[in-house]
Amino acid sequence: MDTQNGTSSDRDGQGESPQQTIYKPTVQAYNQWAATYDSDGNFLQKLDTMMLDKIMPYLFDVLPHAPKLVELGCGTGRNTVRLQSVPGASIWALDNSDGMLQIAKDRCRSMRESLPDPNKAESQEFASRDILTFHATESTWDPMKNADAIISTLVLEHIPLDQFFSVCSKLLRPGGHLLCTNMHSDMGAISQAGFVDPVTGNKVRALSYAHTVQDFMTCAGKWDFTLLWGPVERKVETIDLVELGDRGRKWVGINAWFGVILKKLG
Repeated sequence: MDTQNGTSSDRDGQGESPQQTIYKPTVQAYNQWAATYDSDGNFLQKLDTMMLDKIMPYLFDVLPHAPKLVELGCGTGRNTVRLQSVPGASIWALDNSDGMLQIAKDRCRSMRESLPDPNKAESQEFASRDILTFHATESTWDPMKNADAIISTLVLEHIPLDQFFSVCSKLLRPGGHLLCTNMHSDMGAISQAGFVDPVTGNKVRALSYAHTVQDFMTCAGKWDFTLLWGPVERKVETIDLVELGDRGRKWVGINAWFGVILKKLG
């Protein structure tokens, strides 16, 4: 479901009333957003971080020693830093926004420097890749194939389901795992990712899809993925506002997030 409806929401940066809504290609929008992405008070990112504190241990428990990890849509490295403490891991962090990737590189470099060698990943590679233009025969994706796990958080909103699972299916080894989180379709029906340009005051949005949990799971089965954990659907509760901030208040009682861990069948 395409949700390019121009709806104003407090999910977007700064919580201001925009002059007008401008739609841009996803890469262009996120390159522009990179400068304020971590500081504009996006409550869904905060909720995702809260929930990943609960989910990540489930994934780490099923990983082999020194796993190969691929993050699809690493953004500014908000979750890539978590992977730095997986001993012996080889990490590939991918994004189609060079602006986001540069921030992620700097963030993860600082994190790696603070960890003792026995307690950190073996290697960390960043690469510019676009899921939307992925082709299985494209050799530039070869280094990321046969991954033990894929992590993708708040990215699926911008990708058709079949395209997403095509990428995951080609990159994961048989028996590999996929941790995916996304904006819930209940929220997606009335909002989508975007930010207020601090220079022009305009709201900037990218193409967005409000994927339902049911559609997600149906597509997962089609691509031979089976359920390991979840799916969990998360409403915003009043008590959450302590961590999410007041911009989450309008979403109290509404499903805003879902998360799941899948396993690729052989």
